[in-house]
Amino acid sequence: MTTKSQSLRSKWTILTTTITFIIFMLFSLFIIFLMSTYQKEQEVDVLKKTVSDISALFEEKTPGEVTTSDIKRSMNDNEKVFLYDIDGKNYYSATTKLSYTFELPVDKGNKVTIVQKEIDGTHFLLMSTPLHNDHFNGYLTVAHSLDKYFSVIQFLILLCSFFGLTALFITALISFLFSNQITKPIRQLSSKMNQIKRDGFQNKLQVSTSYNEMDDMIDTFNEMMSQLETSFDQQKQFVEDASHELRTPLQIVNGHLNLIQRWGKNNPDVLEESLSISLEEMNRINKLVEELLLLSKDSNLLELKQTELIDINSEIRGRIHSIQQLKNDYTFEYHSTHDQIKLNINRFHFEQILLIFLDNAMKYDQRNKHIVIRTSLKNKLVQIEIIDNGEGIPQEDIQNVFDRFYRVDKSRARSKGGNGLGLSIAKKLIESYKGQVRIESEVDHYTKVIIQFPIRTI
Repeated sequence: MTTKSQSLRSKWTILTTTITFIIFMLFSLFIIFLMSTYQKEQEVDVLKKTVSDISALFEEKTPGEVTTSDIKRSMNDNEKVFLYDIDGKNYYSATTKLSYTFELPVDKGNKVTIVQKEIDGTHFLLMSTPLHNDHFNGYLTVAHSLDKYFSVIQFLILLCSFFGLTALFITALISFLFSNQITKPIRQLSSKMNQIKRDGFQNKLQVSTSYNEMDDMIDTFNEMMSQLETSFDQQKQFVEDASHELRTPLQIVNGHLNLIQRWGKNNPDVLEESLSISLEEMNRINKLVEELLLLSKDSNLLELKQTELIDINSEIRGRIHSIQQLKNDYTFEYHSTHDQIKLNINRFHFEQILLIFLDNAMKYDQRNKHIVIRTSLKNKLVQIEIIDNGEGIPQEDIQNVFDRFYRVDKSRARSKGGNGLGLSIAKKLIESYKGQVRIESEVDHYTKVIIQFPIRTI
């Protein structure tokens, strides 16, 4: 069972709200800490002033001259004062708040001490100091209430909590609206993609956004759909052409087998002719299947046989000599800028490339029967040119001649032989060696094939 993933809008809202809330809370805690420290220092300063004022009062007057009013004038709100004699007995106590009925034991230390203590549910700062002068010899302790301090901190916490929740709500609202605006183009893209899925990929995305990234993604998607459409059309055309190429020889074989079955068993002439034609068509089918299998391999994964450093001039002369033995009515003119041009390539592949283009040149030059081959070496490139003075190729067809099964003159294609795969195989072999091939042509004048290979070391 698969769980449904969250939407981008929800994730964005939760993430930004959480991050904003955490940042605000950390900032609030930092502010509360600073305010707490500052407020505590203020309370301590107030307590120290009270102790200092009372100590000065007993230095100026004797205990009998000091009145309760004098002591209370030196005190602040929510404080209680304890005077102890040298033996630690409670000599005098006074308070500004009647509810403070607690008593404190004497602190006979010789140093001033400040401690925080909870008494009867109330937090106090207790400051004790020895009091030794000409008029009084004993100890002084002042209890200063922290009610005001905790009230301020509590108010600050409530205030931060209120603003924190408010900020949380506002941030969530803004994040939701902003994420909705960001994801709107994505939702539109998704809707358009579903429409393309339903209607076919010949449609294109037409969505205008204000984000460069989204526009780039739309352009990339449209380019991808165009490539898919082209690949689909090519695949469809390939299947149709392959079916057509296989159907014709199969029909011929089937027809002659039926002929043999009806009359050829007892007629040697019919038997021999039908078997000869059937074998010829079967050879055509075998060749077509082999070429299809070769083209089905990825050009980058084409299995290269053992390469060697060959002299292409010598190889071309050898091929020309072999062809002239069979096609003595053709004239081959050969030129080269160097006596030897070395190329690191598989010998069989080079012969196959050469024969494909020479055979193609002869097929379409039935009138002049004059083929020119030129080789050169320049700019670290080995260049081979094969020129015929035949029918030529229309400019609109030149870019398609390397496509599988493509023929310029489809009505005369079968009479010239071949399956329409030779140029595709040759181009694939050339590109497997990092080479390039292009064609220049003029109708009824000439066709020039230009092959270039980079110089490769063993």
